[in-house]
Amino acid sequence: MSRYPVALALLLGTTLLHAGEMPPPIGARQGGPMTQPPSVLYHASKQGADPQALVQALSKNIDAAKPDTRYEVTVSVRELPPQPLKPQPAGAPLKGQ
Repeated sequence: MSRYPVALALLLGTTLLHAGEMPPPIGARQGGPMTQPPSVLYHASKQGADPQALVQALSKNIDAAKPDTRYEVTVSVRELPPQPLKPQPAGAPLKGQ
C-alpha cells in the first residue's frame, strides 16, 4: 500500500475536522458591513510654535452648537521635525568668510 493515499486521507480528514471551527467572515459577525462615519463638519490644521495658541485660534472659527445635537471633537498635537535650512545660491558667500 502506498503512503500517498493515506497521507491524502489524513490531510483531508483534519482539514474537514477543523473547518467547523473557523470563525465566520468579518461582515457576518456584526450583522453586516460597517456603516460610514458621519461627515466632518469642520476641519482645520495650523502650524506654529505654541500649540495652545494654535488651538485657540482654530476654535474661534467653529460654528455655534445646535441644541439637542452631540458632537465629537478631537485635538491632535504632533511635534514636527526641524525645518531644513534654505540652500544658499552658489554665488553667495558663506557666513564667516
